[in-house]
Amino acid sequence: MLGTLRVLLLEDVPSDAELETTILKRAGITCETRVVASERDFVDQLDRFKPDLILSDFSLPAFDGLSALRLARERRPDVPYIFVSGTIGEERAIDALKHGATDYVLKTNLARLPPAVMRAVRQAGEARRRLEQDEKMSRLNRVRAVQSGISSSIVRTRDRRQLFREICDAAVEHGHFRMAWVGLTVADTTSVIPVAHSGHDEGYLDEFMQSPDEGVGAQSVIGEAVKQRREVVVNEIDKEPRVALQKRALARGYGSMIALPLTSEDAVIGFWVIYAAEPGFFDIEETRLLSDVAADVSFALDYIAKQERLNELAYYDVLTGLSNRNLLHEHLRQALAHASRNDRLVAVVFIDLDRFKWVNDTFGHGGGDRLLKEIGARIASCTREGDIVSRHGGDEFVMVLPDQPSRESAIPVLQRVLETISEAVRIDDCEICVSCSIGAAFFPRDGGDAETLLRNADAAMYRAKELGPGRLRFYAYDADVISLRPASR
Repeated sequence: MLGTLRVLLLEDVPSDAELETTILKRAGITCETRVVASERDFVDQLDRFKPDLILSDFSLPAFDGLSALRLARERRPDVPYIFVSGTIGEERAIDALKHGATDYVLKTNLARLPPAVMRAVRQAGEARRRLEQDEKMSRLNRVRAVQSGISSSIVRTRDRRQLFREICDAAVEHGHFRMAWVGLTVADTTSVIPVAHSGHDEGYLDEFMQSPDEGVGAQSVIGEAVKQRREVVVNEIDKEPRVALQKRALARGYGSMIALPLTSEDAVIGFWVIYAAEPGFFDIEETRLLSDVAADVSFALDYIAKQERLNELAYYDVLTGLSNRNLLHEHLRQALAHASRNDRLVAVVFIDLDRFKWVNDTFGHGGGDRLLKEIGARIASCTREGDIVSRHGGDEFVMVLPDQPSRESAIPVLQRVLETISEAVRIDDCEICVSCSIGAAFFPRDGGDAETLLRNADAAMYRAKELGPGRLRFYAYDADVISLRPASR
C-alpha cells in the first residue's frame, strides 16, 4: 500500500501533466499533485509541498531537467526523480541516471509510468528504512559508548564531583552530544547549583542561573523530571516552551534534550541534562539506556554517601564532630613531615577539663555531652586555618598547631583557649563555669614523632593540673615561665 503520494510535476504543458496524473490514478495510485514550470516555483514546492515523488520533463523553455535534478538532490536527496519526456535520447537518459535520476519514461510509452512509479517509491521506502535503521543503530551506539565510558567511571571514581564531571565528559566525548551538565537542587527551593558541564555551553548555564524559576520550576522540563523522579524527553526544543531559555538553547544548536533525575539515599539530589544537536534523537531505546545509566550513577552516589559516612565514623568523633584519634595521627604525621622539610615547629597540645566529673554527676551524661560539644566548638573557634582540633577521648582534647616560628608564638592561641573555656556554659537553665589544664610539646625539641610528642604533651598537661585549675605548661620548660591563668573576669 503506497498511500496518497505527493507528486511534484515539472511540466510546461498542462495537458501532459493532466495525462500523467490520470494514468497514475487509473493504475490505482492515489496522488496529490502540484504542477510547476519554473525554477523558482520548483524550489518553492520542494520546500513547501515536500513531495514523495518528482516527475520531470527534460526540456522546458526557461529551465532544464538536469538543473532541476541537481536542485532536488541538494534539497531532497531521498525523493525518487523520474524523467518523463518525449525528447530524451538514450545518451541523455544515461547521463541523467548518472546524475541521480531514478528512472526515465518516454511520453510515447506512458504505460511504463505506473510500474516505474511503484518501483521507484518502493525502492525509496526501502532505502529510507535502511537509512533510518542505520541512523537508529548509530544513535544507539553513541548511547552505548556513553554507557561504557560511565561504567568505568563508576567503578573507578570515589569522589562525587569527579563523577559528575566524568559523566558530562562521557556524554560529549563518547556520545557526541552537544552539551551535558549536572545540577544539584537545594531542598524545598527552586535554586540549583551547576557542578559540572561539558560541551557547547557558551554562557547558557550562566543565563540559566539568572532565571532559576524558569529553569527548575514546577512548570519546567527539568522541574518535572525532579518532581516526578523520572526522565523527561523533549525531542523538538523549538516546539516546547517549557525548555529553559528556549530561544537561547536553539541558538546554541540544541535540537532535543533529556533530563534525568539523580538520587542518593532515596532522595532526588539533582539532575543530569543532555542536549543533542539533532531533533528527535531520544527514542524509546535511547531513553531507556540513558535512564539505566542515570540509575547506575545514582547507585554510585549511594555508595559514595555510605563510604563518606563510614569515613566519618572512622575519622570523626560522633559527639563533637571533631577529628578523632585516627585522623589526628594522620594529620600530625603530615604536619611533622612538612615541618621537617621547612625547618618549622609544630605544637602538640593536650587539653583536659577540670571538674568534668562533677558536671557528669550533677547533670547526668546528657549534660556532660552538651558541655563537651560546647567546649569542642570553643576550642575550634580559637584556631587558624590548618590547625587541628581532636577529641582524644572522655574530656580530653588535642590541638595540633603546625608551622610555628617559635614556641612563644603558640602562647596567644593557648591563652585564648584558657579564656574561652572559662566562660560560663548554660546547662538545664543553670550557668556553670569550668576550666581546663593545658600541656604542650614542640617538634622537634620535645619529640621527633607523633607518639613521643603526644606522650610528652600529656605529661606536661598533668604537671599543669598539679599546679591547680586553669594552668598551661610547656614540656621541659621552667614552670615560672609557662604557668598561665585565664584572665580574671
